[in-house]
Amino acid sequence: MDFWRLLTNNLAPDKLALIEEASNIASEEGTPLYIVGGAVRDLIIGRPVEDLDLVVEGDAETFAYLVAKRLSGHVVSKSQFSTAKVRVGDILLDFITARNEHYHKPGALPQIAHRTIIEDLSRRDFSINTMAVALHLGKEHPLIDQFGGMKDIQDGLIRSLHDKSFTDDATRILRAIRYEQRLGFSLESNTQNFLTRDLRMIDTISGERLRKEFHRCLSEENSIMILSRASELGILTAINPVLRNTLPTLLLAYTAASKKKLNSELSDHVQLALLAYEMTPEEGESFILRMRMPSRWMSIVRDTISLKSLLSTLSLATLSKAELFQHLASYNDQALRACMLAAKDEDTMQLLLLFLRDLRNIKPALNGKDLIALGIPKGTAVGETLKSLLTARLDGKVTSKSDEAELVRKFLLSSD
Repeated sequence: MDFWRLLTNNLAPDKLALIEEASNIASEEGTPLYIVGGAVRDLIIGRPVEDLDLVVEGDAETFAYLVAKRLSGHVVSKSQFSTAKVRVGDILLDFITARNEHYHKPGALPQIAHRTIIEDLSRRDFSINTMAVALHLGKEHPLIDQFGGMKDIQDGLIRSLHDKSFTDDATRILRAIRYEQRLGFSLESNTQNFLTRDLRMIDTISGERLRKEFHRCLSEENSIMILSRASELGILTAINPVLRNTLPTLLLAYTAASKKKLNSELSDHVQLALLAYEMTPEEGESFILRMRMPSRWMSIVRDTISLKSLLSTLSLATLSKAELFQHLASYNDQALRACMLAAKDEDTMQLLLLFLRDLRNIKPALNGKDLIALGIPKGTAVGETLKSLLTARLDGKVTSKSDEAELVRKFLLSSD
C-alpha cells in the first residue's frame, strides 16, 4: 500500500509539504517518526483525514523544538503527557512521545513512561487504531500492524486489545459505539461482552471527562444511531438512570425533523435538550450534576424541562403574538427547538415554529437615540417605550419606522 500516495490524495498541499519536511528532519537526525492511529485507519478505509498524530520514539518535545526551528515555526503548547504542538504558518503539527500507560486505579488519568512504538501501539483502545506508518524510512513508509488492525478493518470489526480495556478507561465504552456507528462496523463479540460486563466502570469516570466523550457522540453526523446503540446496550442508563427513557423522544424528534425537512435543527445541543425533555426538574439536576455541566448546558437542560411544562398552557387561539413572545422570549434557543421537534401535536409545533422563524426576529425600527430625538426622556422611559413599540410590531399595529414615530408622538401627547 502506497501511503505517501494516500497522504498526497488526502492532505492539503501545504500540510503535506510540512509532513515531508518533518520526515526528512527525522531521517537526518535518526529519530524514528510515525503517523499512528486514526489517521492511518482513515487512510486505509478511504475516509477524510482530519488530524495527524505524529509519534516520536524518544522525546517529542525536543523533536518539536527542532522542527519548529528548522521550519521557522514555534512550539505553541506542551503537556504533562510528553506532547507538543508546533505551529508553522496556519498549520499545527502534533508530536507525541511513544509511551506506555499505567492506570493506578480504574478511571484515573494514566501514568506514562517513554517506550518503543510497538509498546505505544499496544496501549491503544482498539485494533483499528494500532497501526503506524514509519515516516523516517523514506517514501516506502512501511506499515506497522502488530495487532491485526488491517484484518479487523477488512472484517468491519471494533475489537479491544485486552479484556481489561474498558476497566482501565471506561470512556472507551462510548468511543467503541462511536467508531462502530461512524464506520458502519460491528463490535467484535468478545469486545461487546467486555463492554456490557464493565458498564459499571462508567462510574469511575469524572463528570468532565464523561461529558467531553458524550459530546463527541452528540457531534457525530449519525449521532442518533450512536445514541440508539447506547440505549440498546444499556450505556445511557449506566451513565445516569434518568437517561433510561430518552430514546423514544429522540426518535420522535428525528422522525418529525425528517418529515418537516428540519434535520438541520438537530444540532448537538438540541439533542442534549431532547435527552432532558422527559425529565422532571429533580432528574434534570441529577443529569447536570453527573456531567458537571457548564452553564450553557445547564441552561439548555433546565429551560427544556421548564418550557415543556409551560407549553400545555399556551395556545394561538387565546394568546396574541405579543403575549406569546412574552412567554417564550427568555427561553434558550436549543430548548425551543427541542420542544418544537418533540411536540406530540401539530398546534404546539406550529406555535414554536412561529416564534422561532418569525416573532423572535421582530424588533422596533426605532432605537433609543431615535426616541430621545423624538422627545422621550432619557432613562427608564426609553426602555419602556421600546417594549411598547415591540408589542405594537408583534401585534401588527405598526409596520414601518414612520408608524412607530407616529405612535411615539401619541405616547407623548397622552402623557402631557
